[in-house]
Amino acid sequence: MDREEKGKTITIKINGKNHTFLETARKENEKLKKENKSEKLLEETVQNNKYDYSSAIEAAASKEAADEENFDWILPDESSDFDKDVQEYKVTKQPKKQSQKGIGAISKNFKKNRNGMLSSVFLTVFFAILLGTSFGLLLLKLVITENETPVDQPVIAEPAPEKTEDTPASAGEKESVALDPLSTFIVQGGVFSNKGAAEQMKDGTIQLGAPAQVVEMNGQAFLYVSVADSIEHAKEIGVKLKSKGIEVFAKPITFEGKTLKDLQGEEKKVMEAVGAIYQSLAAGASEAAVGQTISASTLEEAEKQGSILKNISEDKLKHEGVIAIKTELDQAIEQLRAYKQTPELSIQTKLQQHLLGFLAVYQSL
Repeated sequence: MDREEKGKTITIKINGKNHTFLETARKENEKLKKENKSEKLLEETVQNNKYDYSSAIEAAASKEAADEENFDWILPDESSDFDKDVQEYKVTKQPKKQSQKGIGAISKNFKKNRNGMLSSVFLTVFFAILLGTSFGLLLLKLVITENETPVDQPVIAEPAPEKTEDTPASAGEKESVALDPLSTFIVQGGVFSNKGAAEQMKDGTIQLGAPAQVVEMNGQAFLYVSVADSIEHAKEIGVKLKSKGIEVFAKPITFEGKTLKDLQGEEKKVMEAVGAIYQSLAAGASEAAVGQTISASTLEEAEKQGSILKNISEDKLKHEGVIAIKTELDQAIEQLRAYKQTPELSIQTKLQQHLLGFLAVYQSL
């Protein structure tokens, strides 16, 4: 390889032939082309110095390279071993082994470690079976031991029979009953702020030959003189009482429902029947007061409703209010029966008096 200082010419010997390259000019030419200056510089050099094209390129390259740092090329002599044929060696890259991924890698690893895995699985299953068998035998032994221990058998109580209306309550058993509101029609003689004044008016009304009863309600005392099964009958009865000099007026009235507790079985039966018994007796009393007679059907209905009271003796009743109610209703049934046989005014007055007495006791419960 030969070197020339001027122009930085490089000569390379290939296969015994010399080849000269203007390396520096080529590099500078490429740099000037990039900066759009190479062509202008070459034209100025050719016009001024009239060099050939190759000399212009070399001069332009030398001018641009003068500003850069000069350095020397150290090249071996021609007598060196570069003239000798260089033995070429072909270096080939060994392909990298691609690591297997996915199912293939798992399968390969599984096959590789299959023997170890089988051993591990076998040991796991063996110890699991052994442990489970041990626990099973232990629990079986405990169950057998418990069965051998004598245990008292529990006594199963027979279910108590359901109570019905016909089932009598046992002795000493307390029951309760809820009473529905009781609606009726009243012939009223007056309203008083104190019971004393009402009692005095009551006595005066009775002396005039009319029934009368004081009923306390809502902090007041009411004087009732007759009952009826309708507002029309109540007004007709009121007209007759006015003819005796008694100031009255007719109105409907409802007594509130209530609940009675701690009742015997017989007492409960009485209170459950009193509403229907009273309504049948009020119908008979209205017929007697308005028409001076009682129909057979009305008497039959009253007898039917009152039959419940016949089978209950007062010896089985302990509640004073229940005893008083039963007494008033029993007496009213007797007066209704008697008036059917003998329609007298005194019997009619007694019938009304017992029905008013029932209302007073019912309200006081």
